[in-house]
Amino acid sequence: MRIASFIAQRIRRADDKSRISKPIVRIATAGIAVGMALMLLSLAIVSGFQEQIRNKVIGFGSHFQINAIDRNYSRDSQRLLFNEDVYKQIKETPGVKHVQLYATKPGIIESDEAMQGAIVKGVAADYDWTFIRNALKEGRVLQSDDSVSHIVISRFISERMKLQLGDKARMVFFDTQGDNHRQRSFRVCGIYDTGLEDFDKQFVFADLKDVQKLYGWGLRVGVSADSVAVNDSVSVYALASGGDGEINFQWTDASWVGPGPHKMKLTGDTAVQLIVSDLSETKEATARISWKKKLTGEADYVVESSIANSDADYIGGYEVNIHDFDNLAENQEALQAVVISHFLQAQKITDRNHDIFAWLEMLDINVAIIILLMIVVSIINMTSALLIIILERQSMIGVLKAMGISDGAVMRIFVQNAGWIIGKGLLLGNAIGIGLAYAQWKWHLVTLDPKNYYIDTVPVKFDIWEMIALDAGTLSVCVLAMIIPALYVLKISPIRAIRFN
Repeated sequence: MRIASFIAQRIRRADDKSRISKPIVRIATAGIAVGMALMLLSLAIVSGFQEQIRNKVIGFGSHFQINAIDRNYSRDSQRLLFNEDVYKQIKETPGVKHVQLYATKPGIIESDEAMQGAIVKGVAADYDWTFIRNALKEGRVLQSDDSVSHIVISRFISERMKLQLGDKARMVFFDTQGDNHRQRSFRVCGIYDTGLEDFDKQFVFADLKDVQKLYGWGLRVGVSADSVAVNDSVSVYALASGGDGEINFQWTDASWVGPGPHKMKLTGDTAVQLIVSDLSETKEATARISWKKKLTGEADYVVESSIANSDADYIGGYEVNIHDFDNLAENQEALQAVVISHFLQAQKITDRNHDIFAWLEMLDINVAIIILLMIVVSIINMTSALLIIILERQSMIGVLKAMGISDGAVMRIFVQNAGWIIGKGLLLGNAIGIGLAYAQWKWHLVTLDPKNYYIDTVPVKFDIWEMIALDAGTLSVCVLAMIIPALYVLKISPIRAIRFN
């Protein structure tokens, strides 16, 4: 064993209660322990708070939204033709966890009591309901087999509008120019509460099919005809809407122009097909109507029709969730490489909610300030304690120097002793900090007002690597800082120290 380590160990084991340094060392150890506990709690609480708020924001909008390349951050979706190949390529991109279709449309929700602005988010069968399902307070989420149009609203909207489960809610929607409006009724099937009031005030979840119809992105067509033939002739006419409104009717009979009515002569089993298009290259809608002669009479026919509208072929975009939020930038590059050739762009959640994420990043500054202050306080406490230890042992220092031990070796004795005291304080601080953090995580002892903090209890997140880095960094900085007070050893003269003794 080296002489410096051996003497430092003997000093630690010495049980001389008459020395004034004993209580001072205990105070320094306690100060380091309290500081370490505060640093660990600050780190765990801020990390937990950031994670919970971040997850709530992501729950409303996913990590990425992929939409038209000229799309801004407006809540009013622009139409995008669904592409099965793009959908598969996004799902197969490394790092991608889940892909879902969506569209949003701002509107006004009305009840007999009040009205409130809202953003209707249309979701399809592939939507991941985990976040909203965990936040549900009443009812259920949307289901693909719903026979009527349902919506899931927040508790804020429910209380403001006096809406309960099963109540009918009217929603009014305007076009982009605000000139025309459409009204649609929904039934409330679920009420959620995330605590993120800025989002709870806005978002209403509905079926994507309802939002597609509200926008009228695709073309819709309906064909009707007489069910009873007069002199083996029937009238055929059509109604169409959607697209850019400049609708072209293309009948099987090229001589038919426009929606009709058109006269048609029936000769046995007969069928007519209609293709509807517009000037904006909207995907065509088709309709087919046929007549089959009954066996019971020559003039009686069975009329059958089939329709294929193109509303369902248009979406607002694709939402993408990834496995690791820390890889957001790398995943954006990978997604952008996949969709850029289709004139699409991948927008990060941090870009779409810049203010919130900038605020969350600023919390890191608070943690850094707390850690810096606690380290400074610990250094000051240990500097005072180490100087008192050195002053108490001046005679020992004089003897060691007289025996030929170098100043560096003597300094190492006291620096090692200080390192042991610091380490003991850090261990005690870890026990206190981790214990309190675990108690809060397990039993939610400290609560918060969700209106002010967006969550109802103080959150805690354990990150073993961050804790190890904090311990190692604190120990290294404090031990290195002890070199400065240890330099006082250089000023102690062996002759004067021994004579003084």
